[in-house]
Amino acid sequence: MRLLLGELQQVGLWAGLLMGPLAVQGQPTTSADSARAHAPDDGPCPAAPAPRRVGFVLSLDNRESFVQSSAVRIIGLNAGVVLPGRRWRLGMGGYTLSRNYADLYVYQYKNGKRTKKVVDTLTPHLSLTYFTPNVSYVLFQRSWLEVSVPLEAGLGRSHYYETDQNGTAHNDSRGWFVPVEAGLAVLVKPLRWVGVSGSAGYRKSVLEIDYKEDFDGPYFSYRLNVFVGVIWRDWRQHRLRHQQAREVGETGSRHNPTE
Repeated sequence: MRLLLGELQQVGLWAGLLMGPLAVQGQPTTSADSARAHAPDDGPCPAAPAPRRVGFVLSLDNRESFVQSSAVRIIGLNAGVVLPGRRWRLGMGGYTLSRNYADLYVYQYKNGKRTKKVVDTLTPHLSLTYFTPNVSYVLFQRSWLEVSVPLEAGLGRSHYYETDQNGTAHNDSRGWFVPVEAGLAVLVKPLRWVGVSGSAGYRKSVLEIDYKEDFDGPYFSYRLNVFVGVIWRDWRQHRLRHQQAREVGETGSRHNPTE
């Protein structure tokens, strides 16, 4: 019986090695696995794979984009979970942008400083706020590189108005829109604790309600990634090894007292 159990454990070990990145975190530990792990055996058993876990992600998701042929900065925050196997990521993002077209209009200047707009000019202002549930699938995964495809679809609120030379608002319009985004993201991890990532894609407004305008445009982003979870686990493992080494030293001192 013990011989058969040992052969099954060796088969499971080789299967885990052949599966590569898809099985890095292994399966959740069950009560049966725990019983086998603590069962006595004549020889050493292969180490059991680490349990799969759901990881949590929270990141700033600021982007550079274009709306109505004008460059804009999108401020965003994205929170989500990484499913076991680390291929799928589910999340929710919130984004906002505000575009002031004042630089495109004629102003009067005095002593090199802009004073006021020329009479009869109106300056448009546009703001968008939207939330997008999103899903991302990792196409390529190595210890130092990940390539993924993010897909997003959600609901947003638009606000457009114009101001005259006195700052009075005109043509105030508000509406709803449905944005859909798709892109490609690349993460490079030269170290376990930090990485550099970038993404590029396109935003398409498939529906506008009340205020109908062109909200389509490409986007791109880049950021520095700090893997706080990895740093925390490495620090805990370092503390555990240090504690174990100290306990071994104390045990050795008790068994071998100084004469």
